[in-house]
Amino acid sequence: MNIEQMHLAIQQGVDKINSFQADSLLSEEIDLEVNKAINKFIQLKYGKNNIYGKGFEESQKRIDDLRTLLVDKPLKCKYIADSINSTFMYKSEVFPEGYRHLIKIVGEVAHRSDCRILPLDHQQQLADIPEDIKVSKQVMMKFSQQDDVFNSLVDPFNTTKLDKPIFSVEGDNIIIYTNDIFIIEKVKLTYIKNPSVVSLSLGNSCELPIHTHQEIVDMAIGSILEVIGDPRYQTHQSELGKNE
Repeated sequence: MNIEQMHLAIQQGVDKINSFQADSLLSEEIDLEVNKAINKFIQLKYGKNNIYGKGFEESQKRIDDLRTLLVDKPLKCKYIADSINSTFMYKSEVFPEGYRHLIKIVGEVAHRSDCRILPLDHQQQLADIPEDIKVSKQVMMKFSQQDDVFNSLVDPFNTTKLDKPIFSVEGDNIIIYTNDIFIIEKVKLTYIKNPSVVSLSLGNSCELPIHTHQEIVDMAIGSILEVIGDPRYQTHQSELGKNE
């Protein structure tokens, strides 16, 4: 549905259950309810607060529901400081505008082909490993809470490793910890972005997949019925729950 069709469906849905109530709804009010429904829909499908207790990528429907909001974004990293136990800290560029929920982070690491220890200036300069002995590869990274990260770094079984570097999140940046074997050149951030705001006057339609639009319309109708105190609100919500 485009935004005009969503408005018409919402007006018809409200009138069907509570005749002539839709006549008093302003287009701006309907826009507001649609945007609220879109954001509620994302939270329901990303998290596990639904009747099946399944979050994003835990079922094919969840993948399909949010696939148009899934973004990959490379972020360059730079050395910032030495850490403890022969480890080093790198900071990524800031999260992109519109970032909402983290899905995964893949790091691009570089090391010598013989995996020998790198001099400190290689850590600091990033480009000092000679190209003829440099190996770059992508690896999955391991999240650590900030209050746990230093305990992990001094634990030989859980410390940062070439094949699974440790990272934490600090403000709008990712902090990655390397050891004296490898450096981190960049990370690829996979995330759910914020949806575009829909607006009838601006012609901005919902960017979620088409198969979700009726569910969003039904959620907006339910919200309107709740506001106007319609006695059939509970029945509508019960029917809406079947969309899961």
